[in-house]
Amino acid sequence: MAFGLRRPFQPKGPDRFIVNLGDRERAVVKAVCEDLLGALDDPAAEPLLRRVYPVAHVTDATIDAAYQEMVHSDLVSSRRKALEQIVTTAEAKELDREQLESWMIGLNTVRLVLGTRLDVIEDSSPELEPDDPDLPAWAVYEFLGGVIESIVRSSVDTL
Repeated sequence: MAFGLRRPFQPKGPDRFIVNLGDRERAVVKAVCEDLLGALDDPAAEPLLRRVYPVAHVTDATIDAAYQEMVHSDLVSSRRKALEQIVTTAEAKELDREQLESWMIGLNTVRLVLGTRLDVIEDSSPELEPDDPDLPAWAVYEFLGGVIESIVRSSVDTL
């Protein structure tokens, strides 16, 4: 297990969750969320955000454009809200259910962008050399996957 014997998130009751992340882990989470917040309004980042804003209709550009016009601003707003919630609560020892769900949405959004950058096709990691420039990005991608899994498990454990 990437986190030793402790789960990154543990239920404390039906709507409270203990956060078991160390200072470095919290710093990584906060930094990647702040980076993505900056990219949401950057037109140059548009190609990296393609998995965050899925295509509604692959063969009909008119339908897809209408869909994007209808939902894009809501998607940006909800992603921004989730990322801001993570930045605000990055040092918290406990989260309520709404905050935990924001962490899940926000970290999944970061992971989608990282997956696009790394050209992830399936949920498997390539064999990388220690000096590979993508190694840190892959490490963050894998780390976030473990955090999201812990969030999901903790959420289900309280149902």
